[in-house]
Amino acid sequence: MGNIAFAGMLASITAMVAAGLLVRLNSFPGLHGDEAWVGLRALEQQARGMFTLRGMNGYTGSLFPEIVSLVFSIIPASVGSLRLASAILNGLALGLTALAFWKRGAAALYFALAMGSSLLFLFYSRVAWEVNALQNLLLALVLLTLPHLLERGRSPHRWLFLLLLAFSLGCWSHAIFIAAALSFAAATLLVALTWPGESSAKLLLIGQLNLLVQIVLCGRHFFGDGAFVTRALPAMLAGLGLIALATRAYVRVEGHLLPHTIRALTNRRVARVASIVIVGFVVLSLAASPIGDVSFFGTVSGMILLERVVSYLPSPIEMIALHLRMVLLLALFAAAALRSLRSKPSEPEQLMLPLFCLWTIAYFPALRLSIASVADRYYIIPQFLFFVSIALAIDGFRANWKMLAIALLLAGFVHAQVTMVREAFRDEDRPPFELFDYAGYTDTSRHFMRLDSLTNELKSRAACRVESSSFFIAQPMRFLMAVGQPCTGNAEVRVEYCAACLAPVRGFELQLRK
Repeated sequence: MGNIAFAGMLASITAMVAAGLLVRLNSFPGLHGDEAWVGLRALEQQARGMFTLRGMNGYTGSLFPEIVSLVFSIIPASVGSLRLASAILNGLALGLTALAFWKRGAAALYFALAMGSSLLFLFYSRVAWEVNALQNLLLALVLLTLPHLLERGRSPHRWLFLLLLAFSLGCWSHAIFIAAALSFAAATLLVALTWPGESSAKLLLIGQLNLLVQIVLCGRHFFGDGAFVTRALPAMLAGLGLIALATRAYVRVEGHLLPHTIRALTNRRVARVASIVIVGFVVLSLAASPIGDVSFFGTVSGMILLERVVSYLPSPIEMIALHLRMVLLLALFAAAALRSLRSKPSEPEQLMLPLFCLWTIAYFPALRLSIASVADRYYIIPQFLFFVSIALAIDGFRANWKMLAIALLLAGFVHAQVTMVREAFRDEDRPPFELFDYAGYTDTSRHFMRLDSLTNELKSRAACRVESSSFFIAQPMRFLMAVGQPCTGNAEVRVEYCAACLAPVRGFELQLRK
């Protein structure tokens, strides 16, 4: 009965969060310029086929636009269908994580509550960016594979292939996933140094193999554009072949490599420096990018999302509560990390907690090596790892810590769900922040302004051509006109952001040209 009740509660919360991602998908938040860019590329790939592996810039790929183009082939192109894949894939990520955690006590429930308390997850799962759509799902696949790869006496063939494939799809989709591969390799090394043994040696070998495969697959950048059959298809088949070859090679040599790896890890000189290495690595990781650390804090707490996406500055009480909750979550994470580092895992599955704690910490210096800029969406990966670490740790806490953790997750869940409903059903935007600053992280909320009033005004003027100096106005207008009713007018309108403008459209200046 207990198991049935738990399963029912988990299913209810997961379904509630996943269904919430679909509510008013076509209208909230306002269409972002980068989303429109993805939509226009998806329309192009729908017409031409996948003519390239590259995306719209040097650090993205054509995978997500191709997924969106498939959606467009089933559901007519619109803002809602543009965002549908991202919302569904993130809902699937919750389900896959629950499956991966099924034998880990109540970890699946804690993770679902944590993700349901995150405005980064709730707001950005609705936004059609490749980083939003795929990263949680691919990390869930990695999480699903790891316990199987650590099992003794079983062939890791299919699970290793799935792990390598998940990382490869992530790195193809966006360069930010390279940070995930690099930090995973670093975390497996630290785990192996701290707890030398067969399972940790496996993790080490798999982590380094994965990093090597991702480096080799960077060769996709050299494939030129052209017809799908002669360009993209051979490159994709070559990538799958490489992953299959690496999987087969590892399975064949694992038995030969493991004894040598374990012998090296248990060497006395290595054992002496292991604790120094791990402490030094953690300190250097946290000090590598102070702005990145603070931006992660502001993003996962919800403060940056509230300001950037919905132009909302919380009251002092709400602001204190959001920051206090994040401080307590970090305290839980620190307690989980310290507890795991002091433990002596006797079973392979007990390595999962220290692995994810160290992976979370290792991500931040890896991020700085992978990409120079700072953006809130770049913290989707460490948020997933952060919540997995907390979810795995809660059942092992003492009763008072456990109750505090559950209360914290529930309070955050209620706040985030109420906030989500309030903002999704808000009819008008608040005045946008032209620029806001969060301890060194600067951004604007103008790019998420809703465009309904603007598009209605342009239709009334029979304007079929829109010019703007801002990419974040021009691209959404191009997409909306491409997927809307055929335009028969010949008027041209120049549109610019205008904080002081109240009419005919608040926040925009319109100049009619003949």
